[in-house]
Formats: sequence, C-alpha cells, structure tokens
Amino acid sequence: MKKLILISLLLLVSCLSEERNVNKEAKNGFISLKNHSFPLEPFVALTGEWKFFWNTSPENIKESNLDRILSLPKHWNGYQMDYGKLSGFGHATFRIQLELPEDLQETMALTVHEQDTSYAIYVNGKYYGGSGIPASNTNQFLPMVRSTIVVLPQNKNLTIDLYVANYVHRKGGVWNDIVLSTYTKAENRLTKHKINETILSSIFAFVGIFFLVMYFYNRDGSQTLGIFLFSLAVLLRTISTGERIVLEFFDMPYWALLRLEYLSWFWSAPLLYHYFYTIFPYDFSKKVGNVFYILSAILTLGLILPPVYFTETASIYPIAFVLNGLFILFYLFRAYQKSRMEAKPLLFGIGLILIGASNDVLHAQAVIHTTYIGPSTVVIFVFLQVFTFGRIVRQNIVKTLEFAEEQKQFSSSFSRFVPTEFLYHLGKNDIRQVDLGDQVQKRMTVLFADIRSFTEFSETLTPKENFDFLNSYLQRVGPIIRHNNGFIDKFIGDAVMALFPYNISDAVKAAVEMQEAIRIYNSHRANCGYIPIEVGIGIHTGNLTLGILGEHKRMEGTVISDAVNLASRIEGITKLFSSRIVISAETFIEASDNLGFHYRLLDRVNIKGKTESVFVVEVLDGYEPEKSKRLIACKDDYTLALDAYRREDFEEAKEGFASLLDKNPDDSVSRLFLERCKDALEKSKLESGTS
Repeated sequence: MKKLILISLLLLVSCLSEERNVNKEAKNGFISLKNHSFPLEPFVALTGEWKFFWNTSPENIKESNLDRILSLPKHWNGYQMDYGKLSGFGHATFRIQLELPEDLQETMALTVHEQDTSYAIYVNGKYYGGSGIPASNTNQFLPMVRSTIVVLPQNKNLTIDLYVANYVHRKGGVWNDIVLSTYTKAENRLTKHKINETILSSIFAFVGIFFLVMYFYNRDGSQTLGIFLFSLAVLLRTISTGERIVLEFFDMPYWALLRLEYLSWFWSAPLLYHYFYTIFPYDFSKKVGNVFYILSAILTLGLILPPVYFTETASIYPIAFVLNGLFILFYLFRAYQKSRMEAKPLLFGIGLILIGASNDVLHAQAVIHTTYIGPSTVVIFVFLQVFTFGRIVRQNIVKTLEFAEEQKQFSSSFSRFVPTEFLYHLGKNDIRQVDLGDQVQKRMTVLFADIRSFTEFSETLTPKENFDFLNSYLQRVGPIIRHNNGFIDKFIGDAVMALFPYNISDAVKAAVEMQEAIRIYNSHRANCGYIPIEVGIGIHTGNLTLGILGEHKRMEGTVISDAVNLASRIEGITKLFSSRIVISAETFIEASDNLGFHYRLLDRVNIKGKTESVFVVEVLDGYEPEKSKRLIACKDDYTLALDAYRREDFEEAKEGFASLLDKNPDDSVSRLFLERCKDALEKSKLESGTS
C-alpha cells in the first residue's frame, strides 16, 4: 500500500509540474521589468493595481490623476462607485504600463487565460487579439471563453489595455492571471496544458469505456457501471474547463459550453457517491445518495434558464459538493474500520479528490489563484480503482500514456520538417489541421544564402562527404536564423531560403552573423587541410503567399511570390560584384534608420524576368572586420566616384575608383566599376575616331 501511495503522489506531481508564475505587483497601473531576467524567471504574472475605466472602451480612455484602481486578478462585482456597488454586468477597460529590459532579444507575448465571458487585448492602442467580442451593448456583444496568446510589438515601453465585457455571467472582470513571457515559452506552456488535458481526457474516456464493456460482460458488477458514469462526468468536466479542449474539435457556442461545464459539475458528486454505494452497500446510506440525486436533478432543470441565473449556483453548489465529499469520507472511514476489502486505497483516493475539488472551487471563485488539480486527483483515484481491478487494466492505461507521449514526440519530430513558425503564420496550431490549398498572404523579408562554386567543389567529394559537409555548414547557419526571429522555409541543395516575418533588421543581422560563422568555419577547415568556402546572401522584402502545395497524397509547405524570386536573383548578384551580402533598395528604404549596419550603394542591375532594373545595396559588415573597416573609412570617396560614374563622367570616376583600389586592393566592387569606366572611355575613343 505504501508503494501504491508513493506512485500515486509521484503521478500527481508529474501532472502538475510546470514553471510557475512570478508575481509582479503593479503600482498605480505601472510595472517596471527593466531589471527582470526572463531566462531565469520566464513567466511574469502582471498582478496588482491596474487602472480601471468603467463603461469605457480603450479608444475612449482619458487618463488623469483621479483614475480608479482595481487589483487583478479579481472580479469587479461589489466595486464601490459614486452611485453604488457594481454588479457583474457591464464593460470596462483595465490598463497597465510596462517597462521591459533594454537587452531583450526574443519576441515577447501576453497570455490571457480564459475569463468568464469575452475580452480584447490592445497594445499601444492597437488591437492584438482576444476571445469573443466585448462591446458596450448586448447587440454587439459576443461571449466566448478561451485562452489567448498575443505577440507583442518590439517596444521597450508598452501600454496594455484589457477590454472586458459581460452581460451573461453572474460575475464580470478578470479572474485569471495575465502572464508575460517570451512567445516561445507562452506557446510551449499553452501546448503543454492542452496536451496534459488531452491525456487526462483520454484516460477518462478509456477507463470509462473499459468499465462499460466490463459491465456488459458482467451485469452483476454494478460498481463497473458506477465508475463508468463517474468517469464520463469528469471527462465532460475536463474538456469543458481549463483550456476547454472540446473547442479544438467542436465549434460550440458559449451557451452550450457553459451548460456542459455546469452539467458535468452537478452530476460528478452524486455519481461518485453512487459508485461507493455500489461497492459498500451496507456501509453507505442510500437515502443520503438520493438527496444529492434530487439536488442535482433540480439544478439540471435550472440549466434551461439564462446563464445569469444558473451561474448563481456556483456560490451554492460548492457547499453541497463538500458535504457530499464529507459523507463519502465518513462512510468510507467506517468501512475501513470494518476492514472492508479495498477500503484503504479508496480512502486515500477520496482524500485526494476532496483536496483537488476544494482547490478547484476556491480557484474558480477567485479566492485563491493556483491551477485546476481536480482532474489530476481524479486520475489518481481512477488509477487506484484500476489497481484493485487487476494488472491488465493498469497495463492498458500505461499503454495509453505511452501512446500519448509517442504522439507528442511525433509532433515534436515533425516540427523539424515543417517549422512551427510556418504553421503559426498559416493560422494553424497543429500539423493535423493543415489541408491542401491552405494559404495566407504576409509581408516578410526573404533571405537566400548560396555557396559559391558548389558544383565544382562538390565534384571533388564523395556523396557521403558532400552530405557531411552540407550538414556541418547548415548546423552553423540554421541556429543563427532562428536566433534572429526567422525560420528556414526550405533547403535547395546547398542554398538556404529563410523568412523573417517581424523585422527587416532581423534578416540583415542574421546575414552578418552567418558570414562571421562561416569565417570561423573556414578557419577550422583550414586547420584540417580543406579549402575555404564563400557564401553569397541576398535579401529582399515584399508580399508573399504561404501555403500548402501538392496533391492529396503528397503535400508540402511553400512560399510563392515575386519577392521570393527577386531575393534569389539578388543572391546571384553577389557573384557579379563579388560581394558577401546584397539587399534590394526596397528592403533598404523600408528599413530606413533601423538597418543597424554600414552599407554602400551598388548599381541598377537587370534581373531575369523583370522588365525594370533593380537597384541594390551592399552591406559592408559582411566582410572580415579589417576589410569592413577599410571600406567604411573610404565610403565617402566611393560615393563621389559612384556619383561621377552615374553622371557618365567616366574620367573622374576612373580616377576615383583607381584611388580606392590603391587603398583597398581587394575591393572587388571598385575594381568592377574601374573596368567599366575603362571600357566606357575606350568605347568613347573608338566612336570619336570613327566619326
């Protein structure tokens, strides 16, 4: 029995283990996180004093020194206004100002877990997401309960408005934590919650079906029907609360979801009592069980009323729920004293259920702010029942858990073939949701990187050496792309195509870091006696279409756009100028002062497939530090020479580029322009002589 209890407790700990929130108390609507370390404490709950604007939407807020304050998380019911206390109905905006660390590199996100009705999130006055449609009147209002993750803009100072509306539930306001973290952490945590709840639901479904089948094989075993009904009630409770995973499979309206939640709650207690009564009919009172059955039936009839009425039972039914648990505990203890078989593990199991139920009720009432543990304690209880019914049932549950873990690992492995970022921008949470023809238009920066003269280089290698070399190279550049908020769309032989959805400077920074990594790689190759490699990188920004291409038996995610083709052509231009990093003028202009690197203009070049020539710009930071410094120092002289060249004053341009080559003999761009000047002057002389 001691080993069984220890295993059960370990199972509970494993179900609950996750990184906890660190509470940061706001003061008068402001929190400074300037010195906070997100790597050490990744999840920050924005609790404390938020500014409270009653019956006001974000766009109508006018701040003053007399703004009202409400500490979150908390319902607004009972809040004292000039004309009296607030009820649960109405709409309001909660505002907080954040100061983030200066050295923050990762994309930040805000997680708003499900509230009672609907909400919208505004950051710096712009709508970023929400659940349902909050509004100032019932005609425009649409209730919905769902968790939301919004990606925050790359600003160090943020004003966050949480606009909440309620016209259906007995309580209004914010009763769950608003959590700040990196986007990756937020997405991983929400995914973990959904996976845990899916696993729990799978266990309840499996156990319920198992005992139902056992009941059909043995109609005398009424306790098997009892555990089936109880498992069914808890299953419905699990999928309709927390992350409400039922919405992942069915598009349920608010009124149906809320009634499913309360229906499963009303019947979980009497069904649990009934289960114990079937096991110990001589120790449990049937009359007490009938009382709870009648109470649940009455409350179920109340579900035909509007939510504002039946949700009032949330403050009444917990009393009946606790009384039901105390009666079970009393009668079960009496059975234990009589040395009834199975009474000891059941007594331990019901104790855990009571602890979990009490925690969940207090959490739902916003008395405490923890997390739902009731389903986890019920899992342990079911585990104890399975133990008493035999080793075969236990083995089946283990197989179910292993299968769920395999599915999780499969999803993780699949993400290495289809980037999760690709699915995110496609509007999909899961690879299973992807279908042929899914597409979305986005504006992104495209980066192409290609190894120069790879065909000739690869001919000197065996097939295995080719693969080893490419994998060694790609393992160095891939992490750099991800670190700079980009993701690799595809590998095209030795070429890499990456997308940067947020900031142009992310792509340029990645290109500079890639060139630095290649220089380090070349030093290692030189030590091993291998020839160095050179990589040209082209960057362009434009509108593109992400989508699923192929046929029903073979599909792949891809990007189609003129911007993609142009980025590939610009990478080819690096060979013309013998440059390392070349970006389009459109990318340069759009980045403006945020480029963050040194550059020099090149020339207009003809692009295959384009009727008009394209102006391109070279990023000087892609060279070795010594060469880069020399080129930057001569940038003004280069600009004068290029201006003369563009004015077709080839004599002046020739002198300028020749002077530049005297200072920087390895300046391939100046050498190319010098040759062009010589050719133009020679042509001019020939034409003059002919005339």
